[in-house]
Amino acid sequence: MPEPSGAGSQPVDVVRIMKEIRESIQKKREQGLYTDEEVESLAGLRLRAWGEEARIDSKLLERLLGPTHDWNISVDYLIRTARPGLSGRALVLAKRLVRPFVRLYTDHLLNRQAQVNLYFAHLLHNNIRETARLQVEIQALRHRCDTLESEKEKQPPR
Repeated sequence: MPEPSGAGSQPVDVVRIMKEIRESIQKKREQGLYTDEEVESLAGLRLRAWGEEARIDSKLLERLLGPTHDWNISVDYLIRTARPGLSGRALVLAKRLVRPFVRLYTDHLLNRQAQVNLYFAHLLHNNIRETARLQVEIQALRHRCDTLESEKEKQPPR
């Protein structure tokens, strides 16, 4: 890619510009100035780190953090078996015959548990987002206090 040229133009120093951008971002972070997207990203990082610390299966963790709720329990469970042959097919048939009677007792419980799971998932996600936002706000307030204290120290005594 050719460098821009013109009357008296100088080549662009990309390294210097990137360094300035990084320093500007670092100063803003030290001051506690984060965008909403950065706070959301911090919350996501925390959720992932805690999930990994708890040794949750990575596929389940991605489903838990995803936009859908396919991780939650459902009354529409599949009936299947790993047994081969005629005994396996007979077992699946028996389970399908008994399923309507079992569902009379389990559907209400599973629906209630699914609602509780969803409620707690939303509570936890929102709590972690709010905690990340508050920590950023505390960081900004600390920076502001430090700035005010340094200005106060620079003022001559009255």
